[in-house]
Amino acid sequence: MKIPNGLMTFLCSILLTHAVAQKRTEVTLPAVPVDSITKLITYEGVIEVKGASAEVLYDRITDWFKSFYKNPSEVIRENDTVKFRITGKPRFKIHNPEDKNGLKTDAGLVQYTLTVASREGRFKYELSEFNWKQLSYFACERWLDKESSSFNIAWISYLEQLDAYSKEVISCLKNRVTKEKIVKDRDNW
Repeated sequence: MKIPNGLMTFLCSILLTHAVAQKRTEVTLPAVPVDSITKLITYEGVIEVKGASAEVLYDRITDWFKSFYKNPSEVIRENDTVKFRITGKPRFKIHNPEDKNGLKTDAGLVQYTLTVASREGRFKYELSEFNWKQLSYFACERWLDKESSSFNIAWISYLEQLDAYSKEVISCLKNRVTKEKIVKDRDNW
């Protein structure tokens, strides 16, 4: 029995669609924190620093912004000395997965919002509103939708890079703000 070309094409496209959909559902995405209310990828926490005033913590946060980012004046969008809060819009580079020759190519920039605020004995940080810099706004949460017809396997790598970068930012921030600055007394020798 001969199957008409149109029917054969239709059956092949159904099988191919099923295979691609099955492959997508088998993909394991990295575990990134998603806020239950906003549905945005969000890294947040409150860190206790016993005995430190809000002013001292704010000064340490300011110093961290100035040392961590190459151009802090471009990053910082709000610097509230009354509420002891700094909000910035930093960016970082992401790369495509290595090709068969081990070459990594540039995949663009991801911008996010970082807010750090201090109170007596503690400070709070929040990294959120991650977006892949494209011609139009591209929320990084789209990388989490493996059922989307536009899903790209490279997005897994992008999420891994976003997660690793965010954890590095948090670690550096915690280390800098929780440790007392040692001041050398050059006159007392």
